[in-house]
Amino acid sequence: KVFIVRPMRAAFVVLTGSVPLTAGWVVPGGQPQALSIRSLVSSRSKKGLGQRRRRAAAGAPCASTADPSVDYDVAIIGAGPAALSLAALLGASPAAPKVVVLSQNLAKRWVPNYGCWTEEWAALDALYTAKGVPGLMGPGVDARWGDTDCFFGEGEDGRVQAAPEGDYRRELGRAYLRVSRAGLKAIFYDEGEGGNKGYECIKEDVAGKALGTNVFGPDGSGPRLLEGHTELTLASSGKKVTAKIVVDACGAESPFTIRDDRDKEGYQIAYGVECTVKGPGVTGSKVGDYDRAKMTLFDYRSEAWRTSPGIDPNKVVNEPTFNYVMPLAGEKVFFEETSLVANPAVSFEDCKRRLAARLSVQGVQIDQIFEEEFCYIPMGGAVPRRGQRVVPVGAAAGIVHPSTGYQLGRCLSSNLGVADQILAELAKDPAADTFSQFDPDGAAARVIGRTWTPAAVGQRNFALFGGDFLMQQDVEGLKGFFSGFFKLDEPVWAGFLAGWRGLPNNEYHDGWLPRLWFGVTFLVKLPPKVALAMVVAIAKYSLAEGPDLIQSVTPLFGDPEPFETTPDFAQHTKGDEAAKCEAMRMMAASPA
Repeated sequence: KVFIVRPMRAAFVVLTGSVPLTAGWVVPGGQPQALSIRSLVSSRSKKGLGQRRRRAAAGAPCASTADPSVDYDVAIIGAGPAALSLAALLGASPAAPKVVVLSQNLAKRWVPNYGCWTEEWAALDALYTAKGVPGLMGPGVDARWGDTDCFFGEGEDGRVQAAPEGDYRRELGRAYLRVSRAGLKAIFYDEGEGGNKGYECIKEDVAGKALGTNVFGPDGSGPRLLEGHTELTLASSGKKVTAKIVVDACGAESPFTIRDDRDKEGYQIAYGVECTVKGPGVTGSKVGDYDRAKMTLFDYRSEAWRTSPGIDPNKVVNEPTFNYVMPLAGEKVFFEETSLVANPAVSFEDCKRRLAARLSVQGVQIDQIFEEEFCYIPMGGAVPRRGQRVVPVGAAAGIVHPSTGYQLGRCLSSNLGVADQILAELAKDPAADTFSQFDPDGAAARVIGRTWTPAAVGQRNFALFGGDFLMQQDVEGLKGFFSGFFKLDEPVWAGFLAGWRGLPNNEYHDGWLPRLWFGVTFLVKLPPKVALAMVVAIAKYSLAEGPDLIQSVTPLFGDPEPFETTPDFAQHTKGDEAAKCEAMRMMAASPA
């Protein structure tokens, strides 16, 4: 006897005898029936989009609910900048794909404070405007500064000194801005019930998590990979949503995307506070040492306050933090005491105490608090595991800069290519109205490959070493590192901080030769002790981690493998299916 059993998550076969059979379903009447993966597609899914008239981009509402029985071209899971920028780009396309965004947090405000170099934000504004999504340099900006300061304990000669620590103000001469969280979200998403951004919204989360490559759980609720499309289950209602392409924009620790080597990650931790200030150090032009007309990117000085009550001086030296300062309109200031990258992570409470001590020695006290921020950014680890059908974007795809923690500009730039590739995949066969004529596995590999091109992986591998090196440095090492870094020509250091194609100055880092030249030039700018530590770290890292770093700065070992060469995970059956199907038919017909 043969019993075709369909548990909640997948189809399995239980049989009496030794003949291995293919997956199948129990059909009405209880008779077992052999099914190919193609025939597992439900009749509703087979109808696909062909029986629905495509709406024009201008007619797609972004309401609080959408009909969950409708099949979509693209389903985007998430509600942050990665999710909504991609949705807005797709929604603005003349191709008018049917897009849905899925998250219970769609109506919530964005919490993180985002800063960006003005040059980069203006470049992104031009690129997004060309795609029909304007406004980044308008309502997308909250505050601007014409210059940026840094403090690395340098003396007037520009060299790092200690005991006493120098107070030299290094002026970078580059404009900076604070992104308007509300303004940027309004560019990508309409809060109103009758909004119009060219995509639909369902304010529910998606159930499930990845247990392995294209294996999701818990049983019955995780994404189901079917031929030509993927089925998602909404966590609250249990309703199903199907889409040709599913995008994961749920952040660096998303449950839907697998990235390996997470144990090697570092963590950027920051305690931020938007507040008014008081004290003898507060004047019309200054808040302590900080110029109200400028943004302060780094203040790594600590000698004056590291022995303050409640502060462990050894931890300050060995687990260094810096202050990041944005003077705002009126009397408000945003301070952020930040651990650049560490593993294990620095304590938020330590950051908060250090900020108070740092400001106190400058004659500044926090008066009224309007907002506190607890920033947690995983950095490093691997790019997404190959072969996954769910397409990660933003932090879920490992977009965060492994050395600096910069993310937003890189994410928005990356999504331009992701949107173009998604549209190209959907347009490959305009006459294909059914899911069964679409290859979601191949499409996913090519879309992820648009983010992580071999060149981008090589550039990321170079930055991974940078993050690893920075994690090993005490406060003197970090002051020396950045003192040398900002002595490079501005386009060179600016290109490293952004480090993504499409952003200004990336040409100084987008190939092995520019990166090699950057590394050699940088070494000679560093204090001798830091330069020697970096040379030793390069050797140790290469021995421990393999050829990736060498590959990123030489022509040796070729280029990283492209995602398009991913093995075909669409093959779900094993063995001789014809023989197994024949056995099932004969067993079903047997009177025994």
